[in-house]
Amino acid sequence: MLSDVVLKWGGIKVDPMEVYKDIFKLGEGYIQKENEPKGSFKANPIAYFKNADEKHGHFRIMFEDKFEKIYKEELMNADFCVMNGITYFGAKYTSDHASKMYAMIFDIDGVTDDGLHNFFYAAFNKEFDYYPLPNYVALSGHGIHLYYVFENPVPLFPNLKLQLKELKYSLTERMWNKNTSTDKKVQKQGINQPFRVLGSKCKSGAPLERVEVYRINPHPVNIAYLNRFVPTKIEIDEKKLFKESKLTLEQAKAKYPEWYENKILNGKRRYWTVKRDLYDWWINQIKKEENGASYGHRYFCIMALVIYGIKCGISKQEIETDAVGLIPFLNGLNDKEPFTEEDIRSALECYDERYNTFPLKDIEKLTNIRIQRNKRNYQKQKDHLEEARAIRDIRFRRQGKKWDDNNGRKPKKEIVQDWRRRNPDGKKIDCERDTGLSRPTVLKWWDAQKEVRRSSSIPRGHFVPQNIVRSRSDSDAVSVTIQLPKSTIDEINRMSLKELQVFMEYQEDDNVLGYAYIRVRQLKKASENGDA
Repeated sequence: MLSDVVLKWGGIKVDPMEVYKDIFKLGEGYIQKENEPKGSFKANPIAYFKNADEKHGHFRIMFEDKFEKIYKEELMNADFCVMNGITYFGAKYTSDHASKMYAMIFDIDGVTDDGLHNFFYAAFNKEFDYYPLPNYVALSGHGIHLYYVFENPVPLFPNLKLQLKELKYSLTERMWNKNTSTDKKVQKQGINQPFRVLGSKCKSGAPLERVEVYRINPHPVNIAYLNRFVPTKIEIDEKKLFKESKLTLEQAKAKYPEWYENKILNGKRRYWTVKRDLYDWWINQIKKEENGASYGHRYFCIMALVIYGIKCGISKQEIETDAVGLIPFLNGLNDKEPFTEEDIRSALECYDERYNTFPLKDIEKLTNIRIQRNKRNYQKQKDHLEEARAIRDIRFRRQGKKWDDNNGRKPKKEIVQDWRRRNPDGKKIDCERDTGLSRPTVLKWWDAQKEVRRSSSIPRGHFVPQNIVRSRSDSDAVSVTIQLPKSTIDEINRMSLKELQVFMEYQEDDNVLGYAYIRVRQLKKASENGDA
């Protein structure tokens, strides 16, 4: 039996209510109590239950002070009830009302004793380290549910919802395979998917009467841990887990009266809409043979279509019609794994005005389609820079500042070196956390005195920069050749230090940026030596 396998691997059967106390941190004030004053911006888990003799089911807001009462008196007596590890604003578990994720839950069907043994072997084996080790395993009769409880709840901002969904899809594909399941068709579920309530009744005819749950791992997880088990391009940057305000609504009203009037009283949102051309362009981009939709990214291409539809003010119905029209093309990418209308309905869950500002780089990451930038507004570079400098000067003049004022901020090199002097045995990751600097910045200035091996040959019309580019191990320094037309090099060489710094703010080409950066360093060094 599956329960015997769980016990063999050290699982401990626990009371389901204790699990929910662990997940939602009951008693610690994370979720809202009944009749709690408004303005605390707290949300609640939502349960749904239905009895066999009823035509319609019921939603229940799981208030912190009523959680156990509702659980025992209503959910445990229902013929069918579900809930997930997310809190919501309102009374239903809809994606646009999701607030925070307290636990990520996976469903794997077709699990046998051997399959569960294989899973635990790979999850517990530190050398193998192939599957993330769950905090709890629930046995629902015909499959298992894996619970990963977060150390701190993850805020479900629009861009993070999509990234978490992709993270969950990737982890599902990793954990659901021929070694763990007899079911060959992997069923990927979104983060909003509910699961049978722990301790509730199982399906009729299931081996178990009620859902059993076992504690496997007492240590909560975080995003960094789950990132270890997915490809690099799917990893979630923990720095994007925005810090939320600790202000109550009344405090925010006093501190930001204009925001309160526009946002709370009048419901105004500062969203821009653009011409429909962008939406139509994306449909054509999906269909392209080169740099178009690909198998494994079909779902997210449709999700991006929804986002572009929002940006262009297209109705949900029209987007759905256009998406359905793309099904034959998307199925042509892999007819053995058909793309369905159900997939499209799932993608349409992100039809929310807040996705209007969804970042371009995240769309590229999700869809695997490279999107060409153009920041010059169809102008020549010289004219664009002239206009950009004028706008910059006007904005700073209004504030009584100069754009090149450093405002007393210490150089990044000095911050890193000061930290190293105070922490001689410290690690780079600790320096990142303490200083708030990015990983590339810490790596760049970690050992400022490291000798650089310079290339002796400089091809005509090209430039070999003398800056350090480190490998992952940070054990070596190498030279990198940047290939540029001679005309571009000459143009950059003619720029002053101030012009270069502005130029770099608007430049996207990595090669041009690389040379401009070296040029800035050369000019600064010349200035220090009195040569300029």
